[in-house]
Amino acid sequence: MKPKYCQLLLILTVILIFSPGFAQSPEDVKAANLGLNDVIPIDPDVMIGEFENGVDYYIRVNKKPENRAMLWLVVNAGSLQEDDDQLGLAHFTEHMGFNGTQHFEKNDLIDYLESIGMRFGPEINAYTSFDETAYFLQVPTDSAYFIETGFQMLEDWAHLVSFEDEEIDKERGVVIEEWRLRQGAQARMRDKQLPILFKNSRYAERLPIGNKEILDSFAHSTLKKYYEDWYRSDLMAIVAVGDFGRDLIFTLIEKHFALIPALEKPRERKQYPVPDHDEVLYAIATDIEATQTQIGLYFKSDIRQLKAVADYRIILMEAMYNGMLNDRLMELTKKSDPPFIYGYSAKGRFVRSKEVYLLGAGVKEDGIEQGLKALLVEAKRAKKHGFTETELERVKTEILRQTERGYVERDKMESSYFAQQYVDNFLTGDPILSLEQELALYKQLLPGIHLLEINELADRWITSNNRVVLVSAPQKDELPVPSEDALMTVITRAEKEEVQPFTDLVSDAPLMETPPKRSEIVVETVHNSLGITELTLANGVHVVLKPTDFKNDEILFDAYSIGGNSLVSDKNFMSANFADQIIQSSGIGAFNDIELEKKLAGKVVNVAPYFTSDREGLKGAASPRDIETMFKLIHLYMTAPRKDEVAYNSLLTRMKAYIRNRNLRPETAFFDTLNVTLAQYHWRSRPLSEALLNEIDHEAVLNFYRDRFADAGDFHFFFTGNFEVEKIKPLIQTYLGGLPSVSRTESWKDNGIMPPEGVIKKEVYKGIEPKSIVQLVFTGSQESGYENYYARTSLVDVLRIKLREVLREDRGGTYGVRIGSSTKLHPRSEYSISIRFGCDPERVDEMIQTLFNQIAALKTVGPEADNVTKVRETHLRSYEVNMKKNSYWLREMKGKHYFNGDLTEILEYPDVVATLSEEMIRKAALKYLNIENYVQVVLFPEKPN
Repeated sequence: MKPKYCQLLLILTVILIFSPGFAQSPEDVKAANLGLNDVIPIDPDVMIGEFENGVDYYIRVNKKPENRAMLWLVVNAGSLQEDDDQLGLAHFTEHMGFNGTQHFEKNDLIDYLESIGMRFGPEINAYTSFDETAYFLQVPTDSAYFIETGFQMLEDWAHLVSFEDEEIDKERGVVIEEWRLRQGAQARMRDKQLPILFKNSRYAERLPIGNKEILDSFAHSTLKKYYEDWYRSDLMAIVAVGDFGRDLIFTLIEKHFALIPALEKPRERKQYPVPDHDEVLYAIATDIEATQTQIGLYFKSDIRQLKAVADYRIILMEAMYNGMLNDRLMELTKKSDPPFIYGYSAKGRFVRSKEVYLLGAGVKEDGIEQGLKALLVEAKRAKKHGFTETELERVKTEILRQTERGYVERDKMESSYFAQQYVDNFLTGDPILSLEQELALYKQLLPGIHLLEINELADRWITSNNRVVLVSAPQKDELPVPSEDALMTVITRAEKEEVQPFTDLVSDAPLMETPPKRSEIVVETVHNSLGITELTLANGVHVVLKPTDFKNDEILFDAYSIGGNSLVSDKNFMSANFADQIIQSSGIGAFNDIELEKKLAGKVVNVAPYFTSDREGLKGAASPRDIETMFKLIHLYMTAPRKDEVAYNSLLTRMKAYIRNRNLRPETAFFDTLNVTLAQYHWRSRPLSEALLNEIDHEAVLNFYRDRFADAGDFHFFFTGNFEVEKIKPLIQTYLGGLPSVSRTESWKDNGIMPPEGVIKKEVYKGIEPKSIVQLVFTGSQESGYENYYARTSLVDVLRIKLREVLREDRGGTYGVRIGSSTKLHPRSEYSISIRFGCDPERVDEMIQTLFNQIAALKTVGPEADNVTKVRETHLRSYEVNMKKNSYWLREMKGKHYFNGDLTEILEYPDVVATLSEEMIRKAALKYLNIENYVQVVLFPEKPN
């Protein structure tokens, strides 16, 4: 063992000068005092080391989430290391880690983790990329056995995967279904473009998903050879972050990884370059199923080392440049006839051996040349005239505020945040600054960054060599894409275009001229056991408050009243359906959307209106520092919507361009068929189209919006986060109490949308790829009572495990099964259970029959006891974490109120979980999986003519 303490000692002096200690607020953190040539310091709270066999390790104690540890095994090898007969086997090897190891036979690993309440996917997973493979899991730390077993899993993945012949052949089907799932227009265009984008590079021919012919036929020994060559100690790191004792974790890592034998003659792990080129390359691809038209200008450059403070300063300047240019590009999209749907500027690592500067946009199908020119002209404007002082100050304020937020939340950051930092450090050498160090460094560097330096960046990025022009578009005979010569002409003309300096229009008007007249609190109820206070104001507004210390810099809110777009006529339905987007894009009060964004620069706050079929409401979040701004925005969104013709026309133009070719995608026909079938072809369920957007009337939008927020007397507000009840009361009384109240009596309206009765099966034939999608939706009446809701959702969780075991693992017939459940209260209490999976068209009948066999088994013999135990443990473990999340409390408070539940049910959840049994699931299957009442839709490829 040779810990990297020597490296830590070299920078210890720097850290001692640099660290702000235990300061409690951002203002307490002093600017760092580092020279530009000094090494970027390392967070002293992470323990970094390396064993003699080459295994690196990173250990950090972190308390969020409580009683959990994030454990990673990172292998510095991916698809780039595959031999020509191994295409796709790096990814296949990753899959085999879950199909049998020395200590966990076949699927025992997943079974065990689920039995202790962890979920496959969110808390147990892995990925393979060009350059690396990583496995990660989250384990409880309230048992030494759980922690020990977690490290045993990592060790097994590292060098003890079994590769049993039977399991390899079963997994072929799963991997091929993952390959099948990814096929389509985007994949076909990507396959045409990558050889140009990565010209003469290995990256062009080593996509991690691999080659189907090889996946179908590779010899088992070829797979094992990849594992033997590249899963080795000198290419591995262990990352452990969580609520544990550091010494214990080091001991476990040393036990499981220090003695893994190092290979005597390891294969060379090469870096594969992306060669430079002088000429402009054009990667133009069209496809008959493509739905979007996109352009991109790639300027490739060499990878830079990020070692010294000067390197970090450059990265900071680049972020500022892109932030300011992206704001300008966003402003262009707000024009009445915008040159593109969206545009962006980005700089960063492209692949392990190359960086890229990218100017990209989504454009109208006939707007490739216009959009390309607009991007280039705006880049030239920044290059020739530079940015303005007001833009610079705004972006500095934004960056510093976001960094301050990280510092304020330093003791509440999730373990996953730190774990990802350490993974990146191992793979690419990215720095590991503590949140205190980062803020101090920003405070040192930001004041000294001037416009001249930032304005010079464009000269370095926008070069005449290493350029690639990328175009992706629908294939239409009547609308050919521009030729390479035409695109070059656009580029040449843009370079010669005379451009004027940018004018940064900023309003110094206050957000609100005068505060509204406050209202008194007429009823106050305190639920001590829940830590919840309920208020009713004199104007009728109802408020539920849950102050917490889960996050230091977070306040969340949601608000609703009953009504929604159910109350409008069919004629005005589309106007009501898009009213929230239209109003939000128009700004509020005296500020249009662009002015409002600038006004809120440096503030952490967002508020947005929303509408559903039976509700209107607002939701948002804020930092405690900006809580009054949040209340002002709430008041303005409810009382001062703007009519902005330019914003309205801009949004409609962009929306029409975005959906113009949606019907070319096979999945669109599938989901449209499903949705109209479930609504029995009701007028309001018509698939989205330009014709439907043409039904929107601007005046009808405003009338609907104003009417829905005209009476605050039936609104319910829910707040949770870092606030004090007594301090938030005056804001509530002023900005919510000052809302209009007309005491009208209203409810939702039943417009006759209801699911069909009986069994309805439909087949959709669309698409050229040999893939199918199957979806079944069971519907019916939902009885009231939380116990019925819990039984149904538990049934879904049990069925999810079983279908994964049977359809994926046993049959190898699908990559995964999506299953979910929802409840509607209005116009009638109804439930739906949806099951969807992709598969080979030749296996559709087999997979559906297998699915119904499992449903039948649930109804007759019931579920396996082990699966019920897994669900019970998952529910308890999730509850344990969720109870410390503001988002969970907000959702539960609102949900209990909307569904007429009792708030105390939040605390009683563990008692409900304790009632879960095999018999409960069996009865729920009989009740909710009615095989005499469901909709089944299957997507098949188009039949040959």
